[in-house]
Amino acid sequence: MTLRDQRAQGHIRPLPLAMISRELPPIYDQTDMINDENARMKEILNFRALAKNATIMPRHQNIVDVLGVSLEDVPYFIYQEYIEYGTLKDFLMRNYQESSGGSSKRDTPDHEKTLHLTMFAADICEGMLFLKRQNCHHPGLAARKVLLSPSGRCKLYDFWPVDLAQERVKQILDKKLPPLAWLAPETVFLGHFMEKSDIWNFGVVLWEIYSLGEIPFGGLTCAEIESKLRNKESLDQPLTCPGGIFGHMLATWNSAIDERPTFEHLNLTLSSFLYDMRESLNDEKDNSEQPNYFRLDKDSSSSDDYIEHII
Repeated sequence: MTLRDQRAQGHIRPLPLAMISRELPPIYDQTDMINDENARMKEILNFRALAKNATIMPRHQNIVDVLGVSLEDVPYFIYQEYIEYGTLKDFLMRNYQESSGGSSKRDTPDHEKTLHLTMFAADICEGMLFLKRQNCHHPGLAARKVLLSPSGRCKLYDFWPVDLAQERVKQILDKKLPPLAWLAPETVFLGHFMEKSDIWNFGVVLWEIYSLGEIPFGGLTCAEIESKLRNKESLDQPLTCPGGIFGHMLATWNSAIDERPTFEHLNLTLSSFLYDMRESLNDEKDNSEQPNYFRLDKDSSSSDDYIEHII
């Protein structure tokens, strides 16, 4: 069965950003036509480089698997595994938020909820550490860019090789409403992106997780967010975020770029928090035989489709 046949049957999905249009829009000025052709050729070459990088990258449990690429005809495609449980942001909003406000929706005890959230954070950190070692950046990192597997594992997609990441940053900043709340000051004001810019983004994703899917600086305009960045005003501590983790979150938003922590340090820190949380939870359960379940069913009102997590 070919990749296209598998795609037609819904077994795999193409990367949405992979499409390159065959037709050019109407152009009347010859200089504009040349510029547009050059831009289109650059886009094609960048995509081919992205596809090549995707095919040689080793598999990782926190990265969406690439099943193959199609470069014979435009539009080009990168084929990825299908992750049926949607994005982390949708899961947080669906399972932990009331539709009418920010109150908790599930009856999960606070300590178990915090453990689940920290598991998400640790998964994403491991994925970002892997990407760093593969010389990749993730300029668009956000909870909406994290997919959940049936076992509750976070998987990242839409990352870019270091030499192509700057082009992706330009695309993001050129949007009508760029996601400034996720971006580091050096990216917002100078258009620069580096490893420590990924660290800043990751800190905002941590905030999203512990705020149960809320939007950072929600309700503010781009100009107001820029003002907060200039004044070094950070996001407030989410109610479900332990103080120790919030301290490391603040460190990711250090205006001194070199003073931000590394993914290696954050990975060790989150692993340590997870260990302590599990030990504390096991003590509280006092050898109870009741299993702990972590639900990923799409209908949060259903009592079926539980995924068991060993804690």
